[in-house]
Amino acid sequence: MIYCNTNGGHKSERTAVEDAFWFAVEELMPKKKNLDVEFYLQNLEGDVDGFHEFIDRGMHVIELQKNLDIDDLVTAVFHEMVHVRQYERGQGGFDESTPYLERPCEIEAYHLQEELFDKWKHQHSESH
Repeated sequence: MIYCNTNGGHKSERTAVEDAFWFAVEELMPKKKNLDVEFYLQNLEGDVDGFHEFIDRGMHVIELQKNLDIDDLVTAVFHEMVHVRQYERGQGGFDESTPYLERPCEIEAYHLQEELFDKWKHQHSESH
C-alpha cells in the first residue's frame, strides 16, 4: 500500500501536499506498491523549503516550510519526492564534500521538480 500522511500547516497546504504527492508517485514511481511518506509542515531553520529523511526502505519523512505560496510548496514536494525515488532505487546518499548544487542527486531533483511542476500546472489548468 501507498500511504501519505500530512501534519501541521493549514488545510489548504495539506491538501496541496497530498495532491502533489499522488501526482509525483504516479509520475516518478508508477509501479511502486509499498511506500509510506510522512509530511510535516512547520517552520524550518535557514533558507530552505524542505528536507527529506530516509527512514527505511519504503519509509520516508519530509519536512516542508509552512506558509509558502502553493506553487512553491508543490515544487518543494516534487523536489523531495525525487529524493524519495532516489533512495527507493538505492541511489540515495551523497558526498557532503561536494558543493550542494553540484551533487548529482540535487541536480536531478532541481531538474525534475520543474518538469513535474510544469506537468502538474498544465493538468490543473485543464481541469479548472
